[in-house]
Amino acid sequence: MTIERLFSVDADMTIDVGDDRVYVRGDGSSVVVEVPSISLVFQMLRSVGSIKPVRERVTDLSQLLTNVGLTIIVRTPGRRLMTIGRDGNSWLLKLFGVPHARLHLS
Repeated sequence: MTIERLFSVDADMTIDVGDDRVYVRGDGSSVVVEVPSISLVFQMLRSVGSIKPVRERVTDLSQLLTNVGLTIIVRTPGRRLMTIGRDGNSWLLKLFGVPHARLHLS
């Protein structure tokens, strides 16, 4: 089944998070969020609170992105960390109730 893309995202922006800089770039069907380090990602997740609300938000976001045909890629300058949305597919995360998302462990 081919999912039609309902939205197109074109972006090139910089977000300052404390002393760190996060880059957001969109090329139409995908949005790349580049963080300077994995530690910043954990720091941002800790500020959200417990893991259950984070999982629920990622689950809702992944379903929404899939429905509209978009993908968000979270990465550091050296590697891809997570894909959420249309191009995210992991049987492991499906076991934890998060469809349409993939962790890139290698």
